[in-house]
This record gives sequence, C-alpha cells and structure tokens, in this order.
Amino acid sequence: MKDYINFVLRKEKKPVEIEKLYKKIEKIRQFEDSTYSITTEDIEEIDSILRRGISGFEYYKTPNGKYTLLSKTSFRKGRFHGNRIGEGFVVCTTAYTKKGGERVVREEKFSVSKDQCNNAVDGDFVLIDIGGNGKKPSVVKIMDRNIGNIVGVVTKIGTKTYVKPIDKKKQLLTIELNEDIEDESIVSVSLDTLKDNNHYIGKVVRVFKHANGAHSGALFEAFKCGMPEGFSEASMKQLELIPDVVREEDKKFRYNFTDKEIFSIDGKDTKDKDDAISLRILSNGNYLLGVHIANVTHYVKPGTPIDKDAFRKGTSYYFAGLVEPQLPPKLSNGICSLNEGVERLTISILMEYDKNGNIVSRSLVPSVIKSRKSMVYDEVNDLLRGKEVEGYMPFKYTLQKMNDLAYIFRKKRILDGAIIFNKPELTFIRDDMGVPITTSLRCENMADMIIEEFMLAANKNVAEIFEENNIPCVLRVHDAPNCDKLGEFLRLLEAINMPFEYSVEDILKDKQVLQLLALHINKNPMYAPMLNTNLVRCMSHAAYSTNNIGHYGVGFSIYSHFTSPIRRLADLSLHREIEECIFERNSNVREKNIKKWANLADDYALQATKMERVEEDVEKNVLYMEMAAYLNEFIGQEFEGTVVTLSNNGICVQLDNLLEGKVRSRHLPGEYVYNPQTFTLLSMENKGNYYVGDRLKLKLIDTSTDTKSVDFIVLEKIKENTIKDKHHSNEYVKSKVQDRKTLL
Repeated sequence: MKDYINFVLRKEKKPVEIEKLYKKIEKIRQFEDSTYSITTEDIEEIDSILRRGISGFEYYKTPNGKYTLLSKTSFRKGRFHGNRIGEGFVVCTTAYTKKGGERVVREEKFSVSKDQCNNAVDGDFVLIDIGGNGKKPSVVKIMDRNIGNIVGVVTKIGTKTYVKPIDKKKQLLTIELNEDIEDESIVSVSLDTLKDNNHYIGKVVRVFKHANGAHSGALFEAFKCGMPEGFSEASMKQLELIPDVVREEDKKFRYNFTDKEIFSIDGKDTKDKDDAISLRILSNGNYLLGVHIANVTHYVKPGTPIDKDAFRKGTSYYFAGLVEPQLPPKLSNGICSLNEGVERLTISILMEYDKNGNIVSRSLVPSVIKSRKSMVYDEVNDLLRGKEVEGYMPFKYTLQKMNDLAYIFRKKRILDGAIIFNKPELTFIRDDMGVPITTSLRCENMADMIIEEFMLAANKNVAEIFEENNIPCVLRVHDAPNCDKLGEFLRLLEAINMPFEYSVEDILKDKQVLQLLALHINKNPMYAPMLNTNLVRCMSHAAYSTNNIGHYGVGFSIYSHFTSPIRRLADLSLHREIEECIFERNSNVREKNIKKWANLADDYALQATKMERVEEDVEKNVLYMEMAAYLNEFIGQEFEGTVVTLSNNGICVQLDNLLEGKVRSRHLPGEYVYNPQTFTLLSMENKGNYYVGDRLKLKLIDTSTDTKSVDFIVLEKIKENTIKDKHHSNEYVKSKVQDRKTLL
C-alpha cells in the first residue's frame, strides 16, 4: 500500500486531502483489478502508514490537514556538522536511478547560522527548513542525538559541578555532575539524563591524568581528535540477549563449511578476527578460493542500540596498542570473531580462478565455518621460508599454494595499473603500561601479501556482484593523484639529482608510468624512505561513495569494502545489503529493500568517510605523541637524519628508523628564507644552505608530548645535495628578500 501512497503523492503537484488520496489509490488499484473497491481495512492501513511516515519525517501534513511527501516541501532531513562558534551546515542527500539505469546522487549543503541552530550540536540528525523567500535555513527538530560519551574538564561553579567539553563543537551542551570530582580533572562522561534542551546530568566513566602512564595520555589525545567513546546502556542491555555460541536455529539455510580446511592469519595480538580463508585446487587445475567473513549483521539488527552505536563510531580505532572498538567486545572478540575451533556464522564468497588469475565463476553464500587454526603472520612467513613451525605443518601445502596464487594476483594487478609502495611501517614495542620502549619497522612479507591480495579479490568481486544486479551500495573510491603535488614531486626529484624522464601528463595518462616512478625512487637507498613518504602525500584521499569512479591505487574499476564488518561501518552496511537485497528470497521484499538502500547507502558512505578521517587523525596524532614520549629518553644524544621538507619555519628531518622531528628556524645561525623552486632553505648571511635530501648530524634538544614536538639542532652536514642550476634562482630569491627589507 505504501507504494501506491508514494506514487500518488509524487504525481500530485499540491498537498492532497485524505479523501482524495483514498479515491486516487482506489482508481489505480482498479487498473489492476476492475472489481476492486477500497475497504475499511485498506483505509486503516493507509492512515497507519501516513502516521508512521509523518513521525518518521517521510510525509508532511499541512496545517489544513493535507498530505504530501516531505521532499516536496521546504523541509529536509540531514546530518548537522557544527563548527567551533556554534554555526554549522546540514548535509542532505537524495538518490535515485534514471530510466536508463544511471545512478544519480544529489548532495545538498545548507548553512545554518548560530541563532537558527536550535541547540543542534555536531553529529545530530536533524530536520531543517531550508528557507527561501527571505527565510534563512533553520533547524526545526533534532531527530536523533547519538553522540556518545563526552570528554571534558571538570569545573565547579558555586555548589554545582559541571563538565566543559574539550571539543568546542560540543560546548553548547551543559553537562552537570551529581558526583564529587576534583576541580579541573579531565573526565569522560556519559549523558544519562536530559533535564532541559541541551542540559544533561552526566555520569563519569573515566578520569584521565597524564601522570597515570602513556595509555592515559594516548586515550586523552584520541578523544581530543574526536574519537567517539563507549557504548550506550541500551547497547549493554541488548548484549544480554545475544548468545555466546552459535545456536542450531542460527544455522538454518546456511552452507555448512565446518568440515573444510579454513583458517585465519592475523597479528599475534589480534582479538577481532573478521576473516578466514580457504583454498582448494580443482580437478581442472583451477584455484577455488574462499574468503569467509564474520556475519556481524546476524547479531546487529538495523535500528537497534548496538547498530546506532556502530553508526556513530563509524570504525574501530587502533592506537598505542589500544583499541576503541566499533562493536562491544562480546561481539568483536566473541561471537563474531572467527576464533579457532568454534563454529561461527559467516558470509562466504567462493571464487574460481584459472592459472593466470582470471575469474571463472563466483558465488556469495550465507555459511557457517569452524576455523582450524588461528595463524600468526610471522609464523606463516617462517613456514613459507622453509622453517618447521609447530602446529602449522599440516597446512604447509595449502599455504604454499595460497602464496602462489597471491603472487599471481599481485602480478596481474601491477599489469592492470596498481601502485605498490615500498614503504615500511613504523611501530613501537611497548611495556605493560603502554610506554614505548623501542621501535620496529614492519615491511610486507609473504603472509601479509596473501591476506591483502585475497581480501582485495573478495572486495572487488562483491562490488561487481552488486554492479551486475544494479544494486546501489557503498563503494570504496580513489581518484587519480593530485596534479599539482605530483608536479612538485617531480621537481623535487630534479632537485636531488634523480630526475624522472616522464611528465605529470604521462603519469596521469598511463598508470604503469607511476609504477616506474615508484621503482625509480627506490634506486637510492639513502633517499628511498624520504621519497616514499613524499610520493604517498601526492596521492588522493580514498573515500566511500555510491558514485563509482573506480579505485586508482589498487587498480580496480570498481571496488568495495566487504571483509571487515567488525571494525568498519562501510563493510557492515554492505553485509546488511547482501542479506536484504541478494539473499532475500521474496522478490517483492527484495525490490523494496533495493529502493530503500538507494538513499540509505549514501548516509552510510558519508558517515564512514567522516569517521575514517577522525580515525586517521587519532592514529597520526597519537603516533607523533609516542615519538615525543619515546625520544624524551634520548635528549642530548646525537642522530643522523635526512631532510624531508623545508619551509620558512625550519627543517623537517626523518631519522633512519622513520622517527621525525624539526630543526626550527630559531635554532639556525642567522636568517633563512625558503625557495620553493629549488627546495632550498637559503642563508641570508652565507652560513650554509639546506636542501631536501641533505644528510645531517643532529642533536636532540627537546620533546613535548603535549605539543607532539621533537626538536633537534644541526651539528654538521654529512652530505649536501646539490644541483647545477640552482644558483641563479637562489640568488634571485635572496635579492628579492633583501629589496623588501630595504623598503621596510
């Protein structure tokens, strides 16, 4: 009946009286059945749908009692993004499919002034009146506030105690405490009771003090970046209803793979195991690859408290050896984690490949598995290098074949234009308190490549299945590199005497030229880490979207994120779509679900992208804080490093272990100015210039975990990087600076 209501309201130019709506629906139904006459039960159903639609802001009832679609009024629904001074904007998305099958996503942004925000804070889902005819856009109603815990500073005013949020976007909230907490303590509070508008009674769930150790400092830094914390009380109550083991009734209508050789490969400390893999060589010599992913959505139903918390968080946050999970640990480490020796519900994609890595067939099925072994990357690498590893030997043949297939996939991706960066990952080894005690550089090994290539294959194939069925979904997209940054990088190569023979246009026209560039910058071991760092910065930012532009980096024309629903919102949404739009047996229900996801997928894409940016900020800021904490023990000691970037503020250096720091201008002798054309920091008193790529002997003089800074001074230049034609450009810049000083 809802489809008939929507059809009538879409066709009518003006709001419709209820009696006219009944008659219109009756007439439409009579085209299908000439004997049809609207019944009392039909009228009650129409009225019920309208009531629910009005409360859900799908329909609008005018003051004189007529009905229309909300989208045909000046009202819109969207996510409010507040700024630090109380203003903001609301993002509203609508999506539809044209007759030719073209997918159209329209995103509108409406700026809202401070006096029109109506107490909305960053993250609220709101109803707005977009205005017009001289009216400004305004927030009409806060439809959903699910912002989780708030980190702030305790402030006592008279006899009352309050928490002032550190995030200025949340400072419209008044949070009162009924607890005796020391003044100026830094705390995390849950918003327990709403007293009036934005006035809450809060409950302290965590107290932060840097003196308590590195964990406390890292957590505080993460929350300053905007990381959501904790789970609602409703989520905790919902957890009580979720079983600890797979029940017999949960296995119905699933493929039983519990007797198959399936296992997982993860880091040694991983507790949330999203994925497991299997491989069988078929009689025709082809590979049958299975990627089995935790069926999280079987337990996390739409609209439930846990689902709302997962949407709010958008991802899991990994930093300083800690994790703030997207899902409660009972799920992420328990019933949803593909732990060894226990049955788990999964969604499996089975892919047959020929010997050249070409896809032959694929199927996506609901399944139940029992992992034979929870493997660890390092031990799999040892086995593949020929070592005997206890507990792994029964899987040796399968792992070797997996390694063969992963190499085939990698080679094929490179031929198709994928970009492979040779950039080690900096990690810290920490003590029991979380204090970094040494550094480690992790490079990709065979086991890493197996998992990466198999997950890429699964993600690609799932995206193609959605595309073949014309179902809109959240895709992982990645545009071509930034043209200006790439041009600057090529000039940098010239400045360090490593010119690249191709132009920016050549690189953008043919991705294999970019591969040649990636190989070229690794020819000089001294500069390779610095150059890889700078080349990565030229790449565009990957994002989530329903509008497919392909994924430049991995070399696929269409790509999704399917393999990590425990820790990523985009994957969670894709699993729900698989259940509702692919596994659903009732064709009418399936079609309704596809229409629903035409709009819903955009909401998930926006939220997943937004929270991924927060996660990146957390990871980056905590890493720099850990660098400062670790190097604090080495103040006064000497190091060698390479100049990575230069500016008028000084020199950014990278040590050989990838730790970074700065030589500030005030610690250089005399006045210096930066010439971006030659990547040179010029001494105005001829006391020695600095060039990108210079090797320096440094002395560590200061660190700060609060500002995440590491300060060096230059003791001497070990090796200077020079080019032939820089002299005239540098002299020109110096003369211009001198002329300006003379005029002043």
